[in-house]
Amino acid sequence: MGAWSPAQLNLIAATGDPAIMPSTPGLSPGVIYVNRVYVDQTVPTRIAMTAVITGGAGITNSYLGVYDPADGKLLATTADISAQLQAGGIIKAPLTTEVPPQPMNKELWIAIVMGGVGKSPAFVGGREYGTNLGQTGDFRLWVTADNHFTSLPTAIPQLRAPAHGSIPFVAVGP
Repeated sequence: MGAWSPAQLNLIAATGDPAIMPSTPGLSPGVIYVNRVYVDQTVPTRIAMTAVITGGAGITNSYLGVYDPADGKLLATTADISAQLQAGGIIKAPLTTEVPPQPMNKELWIAIVMGGVGKSPAFVGGREYGTNLGQTGDFRLWVTADNHFTSLPTAIPQLRAPAHGSIPFVAVGP
């Protein structure tokens, strides 16, 4: 069969195959996690996804979104997914705006933020697909330099390399 691709799961782009990604550390409140992905199907994007192993608690102002790295602009975001992050399972959230078909292999950034967190959920994720270890640039995962975000801004804020190499499973689909 060959290498895994997002299209095999009817996804447009994803950080990796969720079936083989072990748990990853929880995300910090107010920090936007920006994940580099590549388009694998040229169809409209209508949903964003993530997956939670163990739900968190006291979570507020949480969103998934899609940015175009060429201009740093937010293409689409979900409504608040805080309630879904407090239980285990796959989170499949509609985007508030449909993203038109993008060219094959175009780079996109899928972002996730949790504005407030009592107890962070354990996300599906891993180091295999998101490792920044040993790299000095061209990362697969970035985080915001500030930690005060309660939503996804219309333009990507200043980013920096994260302190760890784990990446959450995030994806977009038709």
